Amino acid sequence: AQYQAGMDLLAHAQYAPARATFEQLIQENGSSEFAPQAQYWIADIDFVQKDYRSAARGYAEVLKSYPQSERAPDAMLKLGLSLIAMGQTKEGCTTLGAVSSKYPDASDTVLGRAQRERTKAGCS
Repeated sequence: AQYQAGMDLLAHAQYAPARATFEQLIQENGSSEFAPQAQYWIADIDFVQKDYRSAARGYAEVLKSYPQSERAPDAMLKLGLSLIAMGQTKEGCTTLGAVSSKYPDASDTVLGRAQRERTKAGCS
């Protein structure tokens, strides 16, 4: 119910209350099946608001705390995009390039976007 409440707020672009709801979920239920999702959405709120440094930290937290979650490939993709947006192109390119080796079973959408974004960023 708490996760759905956060998603409803997010769907209406109510970022501050959505963030608070997701943060509370993680604080109270850090081992819940919804915790990796909540952490991802907190980072995504930062990304949408162009706070790439905070977004990168949030996506890295998903990868560190929940490396096997279904959101991990998405988090790695967005971590790469955040790094590139901060001007850390080399690190971003490396991260985007590693998505397919770290998560070979990721969706075609994630794998394809990682490749497209590498091309767009001029990664070698």
